[in-house]
Parts: sequence; structure tokens; C-alpha cells
Amino acid sequence: MRILVRTSKLAIWARRLALFATALIVISTTLHVIGQVASDVFEISLIIGTLCAAAAFLVGLAAYIRLWFTGDRGWGPATVGFALGLLCLAPAAVTAALAELYPSTADVTTALSNPPQLRMANPGQSQVDPETVLISFPNLITRIYRIPPQTLFSLGKALARANGWEVIASTPPTAEQAGEFNALRRSLLGFENEIAFRVVPNPIGALIDLRAASVDPVLHDLGDNGRAIESFLLALDDAVSVHIQNNMAETEAAPVDPGLVPEGETGAQ
Repeated sequence: MRILVRTSKLAIWARRLALFATALIVISTTLHVIGQVASDVFEISLIIGTLCAAAAFLVGLAAYIRLWFTGDRGWGPATVGFALGLLCLAPAAVTAALAELYPSTADVTTALSNPPQLRMANPGQSQVDPETVLISFPNLITRIYRIPPQTLFSLGKALARANGWEVIASTPPTAEQAGEFNALRRSLLGFENEIAFRVVPNPIGALIDLRAASVDPVLHDLGDNGRAIESFLLALDDAVSVHIQNNMAETEAAPVDPGLVPEGETGAQ
């Protein structure tokens, strides 16, 4: 008597769903990173891919249980569906963790009462408490440096370009008037964000304020803008410190004109 051994349909469907979810997530992410699809299309694709991945994981688990009791074939397809489904759920898990860890910084600034002006982004009114943002990003505060505003403007713009941000507008400051420049930043997943910089003359030097906002409206940016401009400000602190140290070293090393030294003090240390 011949015993008919069948391949589990649950295992086959688990593999199909997992392969579809993997292809959808990988292709849509790649196209969004290189700027070939809009952000809303990318988000919809991720949602569909995540739902298919969850279905593949559950169907694969159900296939394991059925295969154990029936002895049918299909352990391979069930494993593919289970493993790939779980792998495709990883981005959703990371997203949930970041959303829990950080407040939304879809529109964040160091100057709450008078933020720098945006040119491309239109994020609307932020619903996040500024104090909550400061708890997660304590370095998002106005910077005041003892250097001329023109120098601070140049250092800030150079650092923005070094980060790969595209400067889309620029108005240099003067000794009396503020200067501004705006840059476009693309996140790791291809989301566009605008960063506005404002450099204002100050009695002791110059101050700089920043504002970062998502170009396309988003419910939660997972703290991406906050991390980006906080890192920028910390790097700017270092750049200004190096600039001041270099200028002090050049001043100390510069030869003294004997005609400028009062009589009787030439060569005094």
C-alpha cells in the first residue's frame, strides 16, 4: 500500500508571502534612497511589505505545527517563510523602538520664539513639547561664539557641505545684520529634510540658531532631525575651538613690529 505524502500548502504560502515581502521592501527602499519614488509611495510599500512579512511569519509557524502532526513535506518552504518573515519584521521593530525612545523632530529648532525661516519644507505646527525634545537632545540650544559672524557663517557652511548637505540658499551676515543659509539633507532611507541656519552678530561675537524640518509631512521622524543637528552643533563646537586655537597660535607666532613697541620695552617678555 502506497502512502501519499503531500507538500503542505501552508508551507508553500509562507514562502510565497515571505518572498513577496522581501522583494517589496528591498526594491521600494532602494528606489526611495536614489530618489525614484515619492515618500508616500515608499511608506505605503513598507506597510504592505510589513503586513505580508507578519503573515508569512504566522503562516510559517502554523505550517511547522501542521507538519509536525501530519508528516507532510514542506519543512524547507516553511522555514523560508518563517525566517524571511521574521527578518522583514526587523525594520518595523527598529522603527517602534526609535519612536518610543525619541520624540518626533519633524520640525525642531534651537530658537523657539523666532525660528529660522524655511524655504522648501512646510511641516505645519509641531505637536511635540519643546521640553520633551530637550530631554532627548540636550545640545539643541543656541550657540554663542567669540568669533566674527562672517567667520562663524563660513565655518557653518563648510561643515554643512562636509556632511553632504546641499546648500540651496545663502545670505552672508554683516557686522550689523544677520545672515542665513538653507541646506537640503537626505536621511539614510532617502527622506528629504531642510535645515535652516541663522548667524546673528552679538556684542561678544556671533550666535547661531538652527531649524530642521521634514520636507514632506510625516507623523514621526524617529528623532532623525534631532540627531542630525545635534551632531552638527557638537561638530561646530569643535570647529570653532580649532579655529580659535589656530588664530591664537598664529598671533603668538607673528613677529612684532619694533615700531609698535613702546621705547624701552623692545624684547620684553
